[in-house]
Amino acid sequence: MLSALFGMIAVAEVVLLALVLTMRRRHPDWALTLLILVILALIWDNTIIALGSTIGEGDTLEALSYPRYITHGLLVPLLIMVGVGLGRRHGIQSLTGRTAPAIFGALTVLLIAAGVYLDILDLDLEPTRYADTLRYTNAASHGAPIPAVITILVLIGIGLTLQLRARRPWLLAGAVTMFVAAALGAVAFWTGNLGELALILSIWWTAAQSIRPAHLTPP
Repeated sequence: MLSALFGMIAVAEVVLLALVLTMRRRHPDWALTLLILVILALIWDNTIIALGSTIGEGDTLEALSYPRYITHGLLVPLLIMVGVGLGRRHGIQSLTGRTAPAIFGALTVLLIAAGVYLDILDLDLEPTRYADTLRYTNAASHGAPIPAVITILVLIGIGLTLQLRARRPWLLAGAVTMFVAAALGAVAFWTGNLGELALILSIWWTAAQSIRPAHLTPP
């Protein structure tokens, strides 16, 4: 049952990937390029979990699982710059110019470095079963992934700014949903994957709202 759920999440993310690719072709944007990289990583993550029981325990599944953790550590903090890009698309003055992107860019690099140090260098995979799923988890993990938590908190802050200054609540809603889902993930890990889907959906919709024709934009 859960394996099917992860398969459906992967399919939904493929649809979102197609939507973002279409948007980027029509309206080129570096933030959308970063978002595409993150979505690709999420598709891989959910696909491997969905197929884990079918592939079975062993070297093949373990090898396919390494990219799940490596891309998570390297790419998730890029969502901060995606959030900055969304703010700029919606005309948030505090995110325009060079200062804000430089500060958030430095934070992103710092979080990537922390993710590599905390979650990649000591990666120790072991098979784990949950309901009908089989996946490899990091036995060396120590509590919540700090870089990912900070990334979500920054997105909540950017989302709040978008709501207050541009009346765009979707990023805030998606980031808060992700934060709650990640907390629930300690009990049921699949909630975190649903939260990621909700977050990416909210980012896509926020980006789409920034390119609506003027006559369709609420006064």
